[in-house]
Amino acid sequence: MTILTIECSSAIGSIALTRDSEVLHEYSFENPRGRGTAFFEYLEKTNRHINSLDLVLVGTGPGSYNSLRASIAAAWGLARARSAPLQGICSLLGYEPQEYHVLGDARANQWFHAHILDGRLASPPALLTPDEAKSRLTPDVPVFTTSPLVEHAHCASPQSIHLARRATQAGPAEPIYLKPPHITKPAC
Repeated sequence: MTILTIECSSAIGSIALTRDSEVLHEYSFENPRGRGTAFFEYLEKTNRHINSLDLVLVGTGPGSYNSLRASIAAAWGLARARSAPLQGICSLLGYEPQEYHVLGDARANQWFHAHILDGRLASPPALLTPDEAKSRLTPDVPVFTTSPLVEHAHCASPQSIHLARRATQAGPAEPIYLKPPHITKPAC
């Protein structure tokens, strides 16, 4: 099965093209909030190596609003152009271990937490205070975060290659939003 996997939920994005368990092409790139133009450069490079696709898989977050929407839209367009199915997968599954915790800064003094066990979400992402999030961590279980939140956490972005290995857990390609959108109303 040939899978194109796109992951752009954090400041480091990645794209992987895999066939069964073999990595054909893999790229990582800087993906700053709302300014991830490198994403399209690497997507174009990867697209040149695609003969046929069995699946387009895209990370659905939680993460950067603009990056998620751009990567999902690009994945939709590629899937459509290549007549391949499109599926989404929670970006928090994008780390290698079979068990770990993920912490993320959700702003406004909130963090999100998720526990991954046996390569699956044991608990869905939850918005918590920093102290509540820290209290859910388990001794001797790795902690990943995309920004330095706690001293013993591994600061790393989810990777498309690990998402591709968990493609059986995919579902709809819809972004995961932990909060309702913040809309500033006009003054008039």
